[in-house]
Amino acid sequence: MSQSQELRAYKQWQAFCKTIQEATAIPYSETPAEKQKRINRAKRDYNFFVDYYFPHYAKAPCADFHIKAANKIASDPNIFAVLEWPREHAKSVHADIIIPLWLKIDNQLTGMVLVGKNETDACNQLADLQAEMQNNQRYINDFGIQFNYGNWQDGSFISLDGIEFIAIGRGQSPRGIRNREKRPNYCVIDDIDDDEIVLNPSRVSKTVKWINSSLMGAISIKEGRFVMVGNRIHRKSILANIVGDTEEGKPKNPYIWHSKIYAVVNDVPAWHQNYTLKQLRQRFETMGYYATQREFFHNPIIEGLVFKENWIKWEKTLPLHKYDKIIAYFDPSYKPKTSNDFKAIKIWAKTGINLHCIKAFVRQCSIPEAVKWLYDFHQSLPDNVIVDYYMEDVFLQDMFFEDFDNEGKLRGYILPIRGDKRQKPDKFSRIQAIAPLWERGLVSYSEQEKKNSDMKTGIDQTLSFEKGSATPDDGPDADEGAIWLLNKYGRTQAFQPILGKRKYKNMW
Repeated sequence: MSQSQELRAYKQWQAFCKTIQEATAIPYSETPAEKQKRINRAKRDYNFFVDYYFPHYAKAPCADFHIKAANKIASDPNIFAVLEWPREHAKSVHADIIIPLWLKIDNQLTGMVLVGKNETDACNQLADLQAEMQNNQRYINDFGIQFNYGNWQDGSFISLDGIEFIAIGRGQSPRGIRNREKRPNYCVIDDIDDDEIVLNPSRVSKTVKWINSSLMGAISIKEGRFVMVGNRIHRKSILANIVGDTEEGKPKNPYIWHSKIYAVVNDVPAWHQNYTLKQLRQRFETMGYYATQREFFHNPIIEGLVFKENWIKWEKTLPLHKYDKIIAYFDPSYKPKTSNDFKAIKIWAKTGINLHCIKAFVRQCSIPEAVKWLYDFHQSLPDNVIVDYYMEDVFLQDMFFEDFDNEGKLRGYILPIRGDKRQKPDKFSRIQAIAPLWERGLVSYSEQEKKNSDMKTGIDQTLSFEKGSATPDDGPDADEGAIWLLNKYGRTQAFQPILGKRKYKNMW
């Protein structure tokens, strides 16, 4: 960092310090008993601790997962916790600042090491912690003067009670870190993955070994807490290697406590105290499907392994009555073990051997919302157009009659949807088998829907489809169902039965 950059960073830090001082002014006079009552509550109630001492961060109440993680870390002095939380869900604020300061008031902190991508990043992250200890009037009022000497720009500072706070970069030697007899017992590894290192397996492996050997060796064996925070920006990232998910999504290392939070689960924001579903959906649409999956659902996607982007073709939709056949296929994607499934409805039409995707509904939403959309589509059709409606038979029979009936009562008719009774083969094989239709140019998408977010999401899912991926594939699954039925119709039409006496010939 150049001298001018250092000066700019220091001025920004001074401005932040002033913000903390103003935000944490003591709100009223109180008796010693009232003060002690608050201190006792702060030690046991993390949400209260955050709300009172950090109003400049606490613009909304803590999420349930914030409180759960803090209590888990506080209660287990030998924990290795991986906090895989979505972007803008306060990973660093809690792990780097608030949790260690909460541990400190209960005498559970002997020293802290903060690890960043590089030393500069780590020092900048340490700056926020030093700013709190020097300027947080409420914390100082209740727990005494905190800061003694040192400077975050130099990579360390020491509190008045002899606790050292140190910043180091990825791969930097942490050996010998201690302040007199006090060895650090809290280490936070914050966002050490980046777009460059995850593409180099050798560097990733080297960093994982460094974490498990040099870094872990620098922390107290007895009561040494490790906390790793970040997004899964690549399937072979440092974080992914540390966690080592099994097929069930559990860490392979039984000593790791893994908090994996998706931004939205069944239409409910994980941090519903801070974000509405509408706000999150607007952000998702702005960022696009691939970035959203990576940053908010821990699902880094590699594009185009089965379907290629240059196979995507746009054409104007014909008048609907000119198509040979139109099918609407609904994939409700009821997966109770997952948390980011989509509801997908694809409207496909066939003319000759060509297939045309007319409309799409691909969203993380409730079943009633999808059913309403399908009814709206049906009512938009001209009188001379017939569409066949399908859903996988097991879904139709088991759980969704009521959703269709409820909407039908409001409309005055029941949508004529039928079950797809086919015994479906393996999903990957089914979807992979239709990829040649795209490659040969037999598939096109409605040009009128080019800017439609549902259509774009469906295409993004198609392009990201691959073997063993956690990427949602509800759009391609609905495509396959509709195309199979359209092609089945084509085969039936092409078959011309011949009636008459059969002439037998020698067969051998």
